[in-house]
Amino acid sequence: MRIGIVQASSTNSALSLTEQALASGAQLVLLPEKWVKTLDEVPLSEFQRLALKYTAYVIPGAFEDGVSVISPIIDDKGKIRGVAKKVHLFGSERERLFPGTSLTVFSYNGIKFGIAICYDVDFPETVRSLVKKGVEVLLVPSKIDKEGLPIWREYLKVRALENRIAVINSNALDLPNYPGHSVALLPYKKGNVVDTMTAGELGEEEGFMVVDVDPLSYFYLRASRLKEIVDVEVNEIQS
Repeated sequence: MRIGIVQASSTNSALSLTEQALASGAQLVLLPEKWVKTLDEVPLSEFQRLALKYTAYVIPGAFEDGVSVISPIIDDKGKIRGVAKKVHLFGSERERLFPGTSLTVFSYNGIKFGIAICYDVDFPETVRSLVKKGVEVLLVPSKIDKEGLPIWREYLKVRALENRIAVINSNALDLPNYPGHSVALLPYKKGNVVDTMTAGELGEEEGFMVVDVDPLSYFYLRASRLKEIVDVEVNEIQS
């Protein structure tokens, strides 16, 4: 599967870069969280047109719709197949929005995808819930600032490692505070241990990249990890 990651800061560049990624062979394209402020500013019909034109999926990012933070899923027929909602609201979002109460999984070209929006990735049980439903590739639209970027990368890497899945992140670009640096991480066997490799990374500028993600390359790593997961009870010793 060829996955495109777009870093854009305007509707014009978002559409242009998305089309460039699709024309370069991307079968699915992911954009960041809140690259525009609200869902009303997103040219959804244009993204739908591109998805239909190139017979590809487009995840145009994640946005506030006045109720929640949602991530529309546009399928290869140009239809909005569904939406994912942000479960863990961050900071001032909690003052004006409602959190999602469920997670979203979808299949495309035989691959099962899950969406975790920004702060959701900080919580391992959220991603683990997706993995238990068979997710092989995690799509993460985010808006992480320069100060938080180093620890954010640690979260992404740990989620990839502990679940043996690919993590595809598109991070917002709004300099100087939001530096982009979107990244694609893949698990792989390194001797006797499992590590992650960086399949691609963007810098601090508008742009796109297309990375190859083959879940079969880490199928046995993921299957083995799923067998090792144990749901345990916690017993408290009374004093």
